[in-house]
Amino acid sequence: MKPTTNLLVATIITFFLIGSCKKPYDFEQVFEGFKKPNNPGFAANDMVLYWNEKTATVLASPMIQPARARLFAIVEIAVHDALNNIKPKYEAYALDAREQFADPDAAVASAAYWTIKGLNSQGNSPIDSWYEESLATIPDGRSKELGKTLGKKAADAIFANRANDGLSQVVQTSQTPADGTLPGAYRSTLMLIGGNLTPTTIKRIPNWGTVMKPFVLKNNEQFRPSAPYAVTSAQYATDFNEVKTKGGRVGGTRTAAEEKQAMFWRENRPSVTWNNFVRAAIAGKKMDAWKTARLFALMHVSMAESINSQMNAGYQYYFWRPETAIRLAATDGNNATTPDPNWLPFLDEVPNVFPTPPVPGYPNGFAAYGGSTAEILRLFFESDETDIQFTSTTLPNEPIRFTSYSAAARQNSLSMIYTGWDFRKSVLEGEEMGKNIARYVFANAFISAD
Repeated sequence: MKPTTNLLVATIITFFLIGSCKKPYDFEQVFEGFKKPNNPGFAANDMVLYWNEKTATVLASPMIQPARARLFAIVEIAVHDALNNIKPKYEAYALDAREQFADPDAAVASAAYWTIKGLNSQGNSPIDSWYEESLATIPDGRSKELGKTLGKKAADAIFANRANDGLSQVVQTSQTPADGTLPGAYRSTLMLIGGNLTPTTIKRIPNWGTVMKPFVLKNNEQFRPSAPYAVTSAQYATDFNEVKTKGGRVGGTRTAAEEKQAMFWRENRPSVTWNNFVRAAIAGKKMDAWKTARLFALMHVSMAESINSQMNAGYQYYFWRPETAIRLAATDGNNATTPDPNWLPFLDEVPNVFPTPPVPGYPNGFAAYGGSTAEILRLFFESDETDIQFTSTTLPNEPIRFTSYSAAARQNSLSMIYTGWDFRKSVLEGEEMGKNIARYVFANAFISAD
């Protein structure tokens, strides 16, 4: 063998001996234009927070609240799934398309953008501009493109998952079920039509709770509370007299603090209100994108499940609201209740008319939202303690400080008495139902992949 040949063989052997002691070469990195993220298992939560805020902006437009809760849950699931197909820190919900080299920020922006766009919920919001601005903050390269593709896949996956979730069967308004005739049976409350409070027999989304597919729960009856008090009972009379005096438009005995509560929590977009509360709860905390996306997914899915369950139970029990109960008290068979045929809830007043929500109220849906959100926060942070200075959109110049999540939920629940919208039994059962739903969602979805 010639010397040059011997040298060549020795060089080849040495190359393979040395190479065998090293980590296998990552050929992905030699692709033209490829830029691998410095750490695909970590990203700050700025992009998650940005698109969460933009989602809240988009969904603040007028729509029925159960639809808003559904849409918010779908967007946050897509964001969660996009991240957890880069690095599976938590179980994904609808997508299985691992792409470890995708840029996390690009994946988040793309998932949120394509989900909002696919839901056709953007209205006049400039989501195309938001998307371009988001992408402009990310260095160009293969990772960015992979992230954009992965985000689109996450949107498509949740669309496929919810394609037949019952939305197409929902009846928006109906004359059925008919108004009740027996004591305690639901009658339609006054609605705001043309700026005036008007009697009507319209029922809003009466079948939402029966046709809508749950996200995580087994069914919408899973956490249905027990029946409301019989109208002839002493407990009912106690609740009746409380809301009659505390929640009346005229002659109410609310304290200044109770009236502030009523005004603070009257926002008819609780998905947006409680989303802002969660943002306040995590402000200043060091949370990466994965953890933040998981919290939003847990919270919004729990809220969506809560309203599905409330609509199911509400039309099942078909119990009357205070507005009806107080006007028709002469027919309830209870000697401890006195009728007032002109009674109206506190919030039924011009110029800011907030009429009683036109659906059966037992259990109370507003309370269920607060109960589910507070319980998710308590479970997520493994503590009920917090320190939040929170401002509502309906009382913007008077913030309230909360030192626990449960206190915020309870104040929200009791505010429904002071607005004149519901009975104590209804709001407490609604809050408890929301808490039970949150516990179930937390234990069965978006759990640690370790």
